Amino acid sequence: MYLFTQENTNTMTLNIRQIEGEDILLRYNDIKEEFDKALEHSSGEWTAAQITSKAVSDPHLFQIWEIQKGNHWIGIASTRVMYYNNFVALHIITLGGSNMYDDMPELITEFERMVKEYENIDVLEFTGRRGFIKQLNTVGWKERYTTMRKSLKENIDV
Repeated sequence: MYLFTQENTNTMTLNIRQIEGEDILLRYNDIKEEFDKALEHSSGEWTAAQITSKAVSDPHLFQIWEIQKGNHWIGIASTRVMYYNNFVALHIITLGGSNMYDDMPELITEFERMVKEYENIDVLEFTGRRGFIKQLNTVGWKERYTTMRKSLKENIDV
């Protein structure tokens, strides 16, 4: 289990924690509820059951994350490692929860910081609601089609 913590400007602690193995199964109902809300904005590529199954059976490629602010969880996210010909991306499949919009720049900046610790990940990638574009643009993300990307390495321009 990984836990990353940042004090934000509102003096509330922002925590991002990976949910793994049996904990995914124990929390499946809560995870499914949040994934289903996020997946309403997708084109049917995934279901909540498929994502959670992959996170349990293949955790090196699929991950589930809990986001907390202070003592309250505010969101759940899922990621997938994507191997492209010229770089490796950590793709954010889903990101959903309550009251996250205002914290999106701090949240995504903290997530970038923690992902940079993994040398094999070159790029963060997010395909999601257009409403997140405004928030992610403020911290250096670029819209690409309906996918936004941000390089974590100086020598890769996406």
